[in-house]
Amino acid sequence: MKFALVLATIAAAVLAQDASPDNNFIEIVGGTEAAVGQHRYLAGLKASATGTSSCGGSLIAPNVILTAAHCTGHKLSYVVVGSHYLSGSSDGVPAKVVKEIKHPLNNPKTYANDVAILVLDRNITTIAPVRVSFETVPANVLTWVRGWGTTSSGGAQSSVLKEVSVKSWDNAKASIALAPNKVDATMLAAGGLKGEDSCQGDSGGPLTIEDAAGERLVGVVSWGIGCAVLNKPGVYGRLSTAQAFIQPYLPKT
Repeated sequence: MKFALVLATIAAAVLAQDASPDNNFIEIVGGTEAAVGQHRYLAGLKASATGTSSCGGSLIAPNVILTAAHCTGHKLSYVVVGSHYLSGSSDGVPAKVVKEIKHPLNNPKTYANDVAILVLDRNITTIAPVRVSFETVPANVLTWVRGWGTTSSGGAQSSVLKEVSVKSWDNAKASIALAPNKVDATMLAAGGLKGEDSCQGDSGGPLTIEDAAGERLVGVVSWGIGCAVLNKPGVYGRLSTAQAFIQPYLPKT
């Protein structure tokens, strides 16, 4: 996973030397600062209401955040939705997490089905949820990832929201590139250009497609081998295979 805790620096240094999946909480490497006030559905998961974000997430309903399963169980009891900044909540909407629900088939060893739902203590009505898409994303599709993760493997987190565009991979080719780790059907690989990737602290954050059909969420940041390593894509939880789990939490239309 790509989770930015205090131990992330140590873990990232070790993981950079072997072929094990990076199970730290992840950040954007090689991207640019996102425009202030856009993509406000992004959420930062925090241990305290005014602390720094350790994982990312996306508002998918007024009181529901979609994140990575590996971001649960770490006492990240607060979220701030709509903030541009890593710390605090002055420009966002804070809420408390009252329930964490991991995908029932989540495998914490392989990161299969690495998606989870966070239920909030309030409805957030001033920020529109992102549209969730269960489309199957093929190879060579341009996608976007955003977060406050580290700007290099084991480095410091970004103080502002960053973004980078990455192209999707074929799962079989991604499995070869990331061997012996398997990119299974519940995963979506993207990236692999040296210098552009998600990294520690971006975990759980959104992978989106943005084209003439609009912006839509298709994945969540999950795991990788190091950060921004040439020909080694980052891996995301694929939402198309988690529809039965996610659909009940979406707004009824």
